[in-house]
Amino acid sequence: MIKASLFISVGIFCGLWLAWPGIATSKGWECAKDIIFNLNKEPNDTKSILEDIQRKLKLTSAITPRTLLKAEKLDPIEKLRVVGDACFRF
Repeated sequence: MIKASLFISVGIFCGLWLAWPGIATSKGWECAKDIIFNLNKEPNDTKSILEDIQRKLKLTSAITPRTLLKAEKLDPIEKLRVVGDACFRF
């Protein structure tokens, strides 16, 4: 049982690592936390505005035009894919 669960967890991690190589780095996780926690925060000074623009540019480079058109109706899995593509791909 332990051998099978270890095999499955290593397989899941390797599969995610092949799709998103940055998933094993702290820089990728910091990016994901930054996007999630600052999603609805309004910038109030120049530095915050520049960081907000940089974050939005990073997100839009990871989103297809089709996803942009249906942005209001995204499933949680599609939101995870967008954040993963923006933060965990090199």
